[in-house]
Amino acid sequence: MIHVVGGYKGGSGKTTTATNLAVFLLRQGKRVLYCDGDDQRTASTFNEVRRDFSDKAPLDLIALSGAKLHVELLRLAGGYDDVVIDVGGTDSTSQRAALAVADIYLSPFPPRAADLWTSQKVDDLIAQAQEVNSKLRAYSFLSRSDTYGLSGAAGQNAAAYLGNLAHITFLPLVIGNRIVFDRALSLGLSVLELTPPDVKATFEVNALFNHLQLLTREKA
Repeated sequence: MIHVVGGYKGGSGKTTTATNLAVFLLRQGKRVLYCDGDDQRTASTFNEVRRDFSDKAPLDLIALSGAKLHVELLRLAGGYDDVVIDVGGTDSTSQRAALAVADIYLSPFPPRAADLWTSQKVDDLIAQAQEVNSKLRAYSFLSRSDTYGLSGAAGQNAAAYLGNLAHITFLPLVIGNRIVFDRALSLGLSVLELTPPDVKATFEVNALFNHLQLLTREKA
C-alpha cells in the first residue's frame, strides 16, 4: 500500500502525520519504506535524530523529489509492505508524481481559515490525479485542533467545510494541537514510542490510522 501525506499549505502537520503513520505500520510488523519528498527534508532530519539519539532503529528512508519520484518508488516498493510518502505543502511535481502511484492520499487540515481555504485546490488536485490513477482514494482529517475537537465551533465548521469536497472523504477524527507531538518529533520518535506514554495522543493516532485501515480493507 502506497500512502501519500500531502496538502497545499505548510504547517498543517504533514510530517508529524507521516512519521507517526510509518511507526504505526512498523509496530504492526510491516516492512515500511519512508519517502521524504519534501525539499525541506524535515523527515530526513527526524530520521538522523532517530538514528543517532534514540534506541529505535531508523526508518528505511529515501529522499526523492521531482517528476521521476514515482519511477524510483515503483522500483523500490516491491521490497516493502507499505510506502509512506511525505510531500511538501505546494502543488509540486513531487506531489503530482506521488499521486500517480498512490493508493491512499491523506491530508491533514487545521481548523483554521487559511488552511481550509486551500481545501478546494487539494480536491481539484485529487480529481486530476484520479483521471490517471483510478485506484487513488483520498481522505482528510482535522489536525492541530484545539481541545474541543469536533465538539467545538471551529471543529464543526471545519468538518462541514471539508465534508463538502467532492473527491476527498472527511474522516471524523482529530489529532490535537499537543506539545507532545513536537517533543516526540524532536527526539526522532512517534508519540507511540514515548515512555511514559501520552495516553491522549496515542489514542488519537491509533484511532485515526486504525479507522483508515478499516476503510481501505472495506474498499479493497
